[in-house]
Amino acid sequence: MIGSLAAVLVVVGIIMVTNLPGSDVSDDAWQPIERTLVDGRVEGDSAAPVRIIEFADFQCPFCRDFALNVAPTILEEYVETGQASVEYRYFSFLGPESFAAAEAAECANDQGYFWDYHDVLFLRQGAENRGAFSTGNLKDFAREVHDEYDDFDLDEFDQCVDSGRHESLVEQMRDEASALGVNSTPSFLINGQPFGNTSDPQIFRNAIDAALAAASS
Repeated sequence: MIGSLAAVLVVVGIIMVTNLPGSDVSDDAWQPIERTLVDGRVEGDSAAPVRIIEFADFQCPFCRDFALNVAPTILEEYVETGQASVEYRYFSFLGPESFAAAEAAECANDQGYFWDYHDVLFLRQGAENRGAFSTGNLKDFAREVHDEYDDFDLDEFDQCVDSGRHESLVEQMRDEASALGVNSTPSFLINGQPFGNTSDPQIFRNAIDAALAAASS
């Protein structure tokens, strides 16, 4: 009787967690973004005159806004033209699902698909720590990448996620960002100079243009 009751409670608990407000994710169609040059979590030429380092959390709504509405402009105008590179670093501070999403992204990175998975994560973002980045969802998101790229190995990805092999890396990046004074997301370094979060592409353009001018002087 006790065993049966425990089993029922486990099932009820699972149902409650998976149906929390915010656990649903967007069903908007994901359209892969073409990136000419990618090396892990770096897009663009690493020798470009402007180096941008982004510190972000996959659960952060401001990071989502940047990823969906500002980053594509920076990619097209500066990264693809060889003027800038962008490196993504995990600053996972909003809770356990931030860590889970970052670890899963690094599992995608193992196979050379960080940026595609990065884009899917931000597109599917839900409320913080409400199940949007559950293990099941994180694996489902990888299937979206596999649908576009046959060489993305789902078994390898799932095993990586289940193993927790990238937990220490995600924690290390968080600690390193904190040591640099990062305390909000998204935050950036543009050629080593701190740059606060913004949702205005023009403000970002101005900062990059200033860095380009300084690099050429």
